[in-house]
Amino acid sequence: MRKILFILTIIGVFVSGCGSNQTAEELFSGAENARNEKDIKGALSNLDLLLKKYPDHVLAAKTQYLIGDIYMNDLRDFDSAIAAYVNVVNNFSGTNQEAQAQFMIGYIYANILSDNPKAELNYKIFLDRFPEHELAPSVQFELDYLGKDINEIDVLKHITS
Repeated sequence: MRKILFILTIIGVFVSGCGSNQTAEELFSGAENARNEKDIKGALSNLDLLLKKYPDHVLAAKTQYLIGDIYMNDLRDFDSAIAAYVNVVNNFSGTNQEAQAQFMIGYIYANILSDNPKAELNYKIFLDRFPEHELAPSVQFELDYLGKDINEIDVLKHITS
């Protein structure tokens, strides 16, 4: 019996060690596959491992942004989503994900949490830092109509009619 337990332990250590040899690309792909299969815990596990093992990899910013996306869209945990997006802004300056994350912070505050002061602050930060970004007109629209009901916005009234 002891011999069998020893063999099983050795096999378990070997199998669990295999996952740690995955490349950043394999971990990211595994996370996407897990998410598509609705294994959110597995997706987040792969993404967290990627960030721990490869914090400076070209996929790190995209990974951190995806964590925010998962918290927002799959888990509907908006505080964790904001924290993940803030992490992108603070730790991945100059990446494509930085502006998108800053937008998402404002978006969540404005459209989900109805925290207009925080939405306004984050949208203004976006416009200050990324005035030429393709999302800048959307951010300006959000600021112009922040806190207004859809029926109060002339260009959107047709949606509710």
